[in-house]
Amino acid sequence: MHNNINIKINGLNDNTSLKVVDSLKDIIKQFSYLDFRRLSNIVITSNFQRDVERISQSNKKGFENKYRANKDTYAVVLTVPKDDDFELVLVMKSDFAKSITSKNDEQEYKNALHVLNHEFAHIHDNNKKIDVFKQLMKTKTYKGKDSIMFPIAETCWSEYIANFISSQSALDTQYPKVVANTLLEKIYMTQQDIKTSLMAYKINNKREDLVESSIVQIETLLKTASYLIGYLNGMQITLAELDDEIDLKIESSYFNEFWSFLKHELASIHQVYPHGFINLTIYKNLAFLIDNFYKEQGIIFDEDKKGRIQIHII
Repeated sequence: MHNNINIKINGLNDNTSLKVVDSLKDIIKQFSYLDFRRLSNIVITSNFQRDVERISQSNKKGFENKYRANKDTYAVVLTVPKDDDFELVLVMKSDFAKSITSKNDEQEYKNALHVLNHEFAHIHDNNKKIDVFKQLMKTKTYKGKDSIMFPIAETCWSEYIANFISSQSALDTQYPKVVANTLLEKIYMTQQDIKTSLMAYKINNKREDLVESSIVQIETLLKTASYLIGYLNGMQITLAELDDEIDLKIESSYFNEFWSFLKHELASIHQVYPHGFINLTIYKNLAFLIDNFYKEQGIIFDEDKKGRIQIHII
């Protein structure tokens, strides 16, 4: 196994576990052009969320590439402090791991291969960022509204670059079209849900959960858009070439202006990646765009005189 990676498996019988390990070896060789430094452990588990939380909480500071796990999350890369550096841990669901051994269902295997390619791309990207930001990652704490905007900006970049890098393995799957359809659904549903939630909050301002859920919904929308842009740029096609109907609907939606800005900013960051990543201001313009989008949806992030975050609903 590459770099003496330790594999821990629960929830699979011995025979299946051996097949999974052999398949992982073959797949890692397939993607050997990626940077696997710092990948210390692969955890294959039937208790996915529990193990993600256990690994994250065993250290004072941990980072997930999937900001919030859900039922459609098959795997996650955790970045965990270790000594004077970081180690990377890939955690995946045991049911998903069986897919990489599938010989009878070729499409299931191709889908699983792409998901792993995407996670390995996160590992590659994390290594590049740690090389540049290692000390900042250990010491930097965002304050005020930066504590919201910069992590979302970094998440958007991470999902963009992971899909850009893994886009070729997506060609034999429906993932790009699925993401495009998901984005379109979120564009319409998010705006309507937020209008309803914020209106309810104005009636009862004790329902802070409504504001929190709206913030998360917008973040998910922006992450999905970044995800799709990564596919498009990686495959060197336009959205119209992928699906002209979705392209027309987005073009005529409230989201179109931000969509254009987001495409431009992610491409601009990519132009200087990774050697132009000097400090965290690389995300500054993207964070500014995200802040403005929240304002357009009626959520204003501000700070008091002590730099503490304040949220206003308009």
